[in-house]
Amino acid sequence: MATSSPESIARRAKRKVRESRALRAIQDASAPWLANRPLAQVPGWLGLLHDIKVPRGAASLPAPTAFCAANVNILLALLPQAVVHDGMLAECGVYRGGTLVPTGLYLKQNSLAKVVYGFDSFQGFDASVDSEIALGGRASSDKRRGGFGDTSLEYVAAKVRRWGVEQQVRLVKGYLERTLPRYAHERFCFVHLDVDIYESYRLALEFFYPRMTPGGVILFDEYNDPPWPGCNKAVDEFLRDKPEPLTEIERDNHLKYFIRKL
Repeated sequence: MATSSPESIARRAKRKVRESRALRAIQDASAPWLANRPLAQVPGWLGLLHDIKVPRGAASLPAPTAFCAANVNILLALLPQAVVHDGMLAECGVYRGGTLVPTGLYLKQNSLAKVVYGFDSFQGFDASVDSEIALGGRASSDKRRGGFGDTSLEYVAAKVRRWGVEQQVRLVKGYLERTLPRYAHERFCFVHLDVDIYESYRLALEFFYPRMTPGGVILFDEYNDPPWPGCNKAVDEFLRDKPEPLTEIERDNHLKYFIRKL
């Protein structure tokens, strides 16, 4: 088997650095212009370039399915119903900021005096993913310690600055059991839970539910998602004695589930 020489490895590394710098230059130049346009007008390919989700970039699935990534059109359908109520917003499971930045843009473009808190470890799963693995479910390359670790606080913070939503987005680094208690004083009108595993869903529901204002929305990203049975387990257990029904929403054949606080 042929092996790469140190010189060829160095050349490839330099090329990647140049490509990365070129990409950042394009992103820095285009983001301020795009940030002043309605999200619905941002071309899908520019969403991909910036690593954020935009309405025109949402692929329509051939049949209704819950086994799909977060759909920004679902967020944009629920946000207007939620933000008319008192309270802030939160996203747990920020990953690379693909839906957090559009949420911040929605707040900015609609001149809403609200903040969206972005909670994430920014270093992937810790040992709590082991209990999720034990529940079974469809295989996923991310269902492991360190899964979804290909991100960083710095990466998402740079994206937040690039899009000019520093006043709307607050990044909170750390695992939920340590970070959520710092925000016990807040009330919330919209919470997007994209935390994958049972332990995180349980912690998030126990924290946010009593702090939701009436009419507020909690959106569950992994409900009925085959690799992540812990979401169903946590949500079903928590809602067993609650009055709120689990409600289905569909956009582009993407199925998601949410509750509206009574």
